Amino acid sequence: MLPRRHVLDVLQFVKEDYEAFSMAALTLAVDAVKYIGDGKKTDHLVEALELNEFICYMYPSLRPKNRALFFHVISDLLGLLMYGVPKKSKKALENLEAVNYSEKAMEPYPVIEIWRMWKGKVYTKKHGPSSIIEGFIKKIGIEMDIIEGNPYVEDIFDGSREYIKEWLPCLSDFYRKKETLIMDTFEKWLSVWGSKKDKDEILDGMVERLLNQAEREYGLTIKKEETLSAILKHKDDNKRENINYFKYYSEGIERFLNI
Repeated sequence: MLPRRHVLDVLQFVKEDYEAFSMAALTLAVDAVKYIGDGKKTDHLVEALELNEFICYMYPSLRPKNRALFFHVISDLLGLLMYGVPKKSKKALENLEAVNYSEKAMEPYPVIEIWRMWKGKVYTKKHGPSSIIEGFIKKIGIEMDIIEGNPYVEDIFDGSREYIKEWLPCLSDFYRKKETLIMDTFEKWLSVWGSKKDKDEILDGMVERLLNQAEREYGLTIKKEETLSAILKHKDDNKRENINYFKYYSEGIERFLNI
């Protein structure tokens, strides 16, 4: 899912302010710095789970706030099931049910159970690139609904540059990069996603990136003005999509918290 939805994912289940803000910063960081490493890239979902494991053993004082990484993975899995699986995620998802969690010391992880629960309820096979792009447009609509209906999320999003400082030592160790590089990467990522910009600029940036992705990965041309207009015009559809997403997400998190 997109970043403001990830922030809201945390805030709707964690009530203590400092803990929620710290967890929101971590759930953003796992997206912001995922391309910082050298060489072959680990699948994003696997990397988030590995970072969680690393924190458990190497930085136990930061527990249990690292469960934000579980929230992130669960949210991403639901997003893939609801809105389509891009090429780069397809192999990882095909292998998900074949992973030997016991061998990887992941046996207590409830991710696989939640995946199977949702697969029978929300999964609809997407047919080709156009469906994938349509799914991305719906996710952008959810981001815009959050910006308009949950303005406090924007404050947490902008303020995460302060709360990320708590996580810099473990992120630096995990990625084997200097803390200054981690912080610079995070700052740039926040800027790309519209930190401290107005909602029209944020929307324009998201649609522009989708335009480039559609052309680069699928050879599709999207009409920018039409897409912008549709997202702005169909606010009720954006809200319904957000509510529908949260219904399933909360079901998954409740299952996670009870395992």
